Amino acid sequence: MNIDNKMIMDLAEQIGLSSQSDDASIKNAEKKAAQYMNKSDEELVHEILKLKESMKRDKTAFEKQMATIKALGSIMKGEQKARLQKIIELLDS
Repeated sequence: MNIDNKMIMDLAEQIGLSSQSDDASIKNAEKKAAQYMNKSDEELVHEILKLKESMKRDKTAFEKQMATIKALGSIMKGEQKARLQKIIELLDS
């Protein structure tokens, strides 16, 4: 599956980032990312598991989100791709 701008925008909308102008959306995404930068792997796993509960409430949306997340792997290399795979495994389990 190829990732395109529509898939990225759909994912952004699902996490509440697309209702703003592009600049505001980018700044909001940067703020959200900064919240996780200093967290340990254990804390990140906990956050992912909480997110999983929320995502799985709507099976159709979950499947769409997972397809988008999996597609991100095609633009990653090495360690990023390995970490993404671990996240996917956590979400799929």
